[in-house]
Amino acid sequence: MQIGEIILETPFVAAPMAGVSHPAFRLMARRLGASVVYTEMVSAAGFSRCRKKVYGTARVFPEERPVGLQLFGADPEVMHLAAVKAAGLEIDLVDINMGCPVRKVRRQGAGSALLDDPVRAAEVTAAVVEGARPLPVTVKLRLGYDRDRLEEILPGILEAGVAAVALHARTVKQGYAGRADWRAIARLAEWCPVPVIGNGDVRSGRDAVRMLAETGCAAVMIGRASQGDPWIFRRAALRLAGREVPPVSLAERQAALWEHVELARRYGGEGHALHFLRKFMMWYTRGLPGASAFRRSAGPLQSVDELWRASQEYFDSLARREMVA
Repeated sequence: MQIGEIILETPFVAAPMAGVSHPAFRLMARRLGASVVYTEMVSAAGFSRCRKKVYGTARVFPEERPVGLQLFGADPEVMHLAAVKAAGLEIDLVDINMGCPVRKVRRQGAGSALLDDPVRAAEVTAAVVEGARPLPVTVKLRLGYDRDRLEEILPGILEAGVAAVALHARTVKQGYAGRADWRAIARLAEWCPVPVIGNGDVRSGRDAVRMLAETGCAAVMIGRASQGDPWIFRRAALRLAGREVPPVSLAERQAALWEHVELARRYGGEGHALHFLRKFMMWYTRGLPGASAFRRSAGPLQSVDELWRASQEYFDSLARREMVA
């Protein structure tokens, strides 16, 4: 698959996720097989006004590339200004968020609220395409508010010049509940003139390969399933190639947890690393024996070193248990 001048190594990309897709997460995903990663959604208003906190969210590093910056907003002029600024960064594409179902985003007329107004959605898209040149622009959206309205929503967006469309195959009303409608991805892939990236209910590498086969989409975007499991991108690529998929060992989990923490510390400082270590411990130990008790005991600890020692002891206990078994 190709997006503008970007040729994807594999058809598996990491989804932009609010509060998750920070540099440490993106770098882990890239190292373990994601062909493209995205920043979490960045406020166009804050970005265009050079607000420090928003600029921090938009910060990217050369090792991540290819990387896309995702913008959200409802004012075409503001989105244009943000796209111009984005094009000056070391990024490879700009993505427009038209799928976020969160009320505080919708109240601004942004995110999935743009799907309620196809004319405004097309105007926003045209403004971003113009501002981001020469970078390609993609759009991530949902089916519509409570039903599939893609044939009404997309023509103006496509005419504005997007290079690809990522479809989370749920309605806004569904939020993240219910089943994603892969048939809608297949219908879109049949008539959409630009590459379609499918998204929704991909919980494993096997699911990712199955989505490609069942829908005919050009690529698969993996979101929540990659939290604590960045190996999902590698597994998907191996399955697609018909190769053996090795299990993830305890040692690999522990090493990945520490690498993730070190990346968070390097790119965000000690406080940033502490915040995300708590989250990473929950992700990387999910499904392991005694994980809930470990997380409860580690919760009150107040430093990265204390938390790391606790996680080492936990993984050592699992390794001893494996040896006995």
